[in-house]
Amino acid sequence: MQSGVRHDLLGRIVGLLVFLVGVALLGLVFAKAFALFGAPPAEALGLKFTGDPKRDPTAALIGSQFGWLLFRIAYLFIMAIAGSLMSQKGINLYFSSMKGHVVNIGHHERETPGSTRPS
Repeated sequence: MQSGVRHDLLGRIVGLLVFLVGVALLGLVFAKAFALFGAPPAEALGLKFTGDPKRDPTAALIGSQFGWLLFRIAYLFIMAIAGSLMSQKGINLYFSSMKGHVVNIGHHERETPGSTRPS
């Protein structure tokens, strides 16, 4: 008979894969955020300024592009939360599958809460 704790191999593998997908998603979010926040403002907004008032973007276009930029930042925030939650669930699944059922306790005695050992 096997002593110790029975491990659920499939649960551990799935938990590890879910964790790695969450970490990959977080890495993607950080790479996108780094590229977005490191870009010059005109490039981040997707605008070209030439210096000619007739060819430069209007205030309405600048405002709409700024709204689109705020949407992209909110999207990155939601992706970061999703990646974090996926990583957390993967770790929870991995460690909960390691607990398993006790097969053989051996000579160790379990104490119930509230019980005291005789001195």
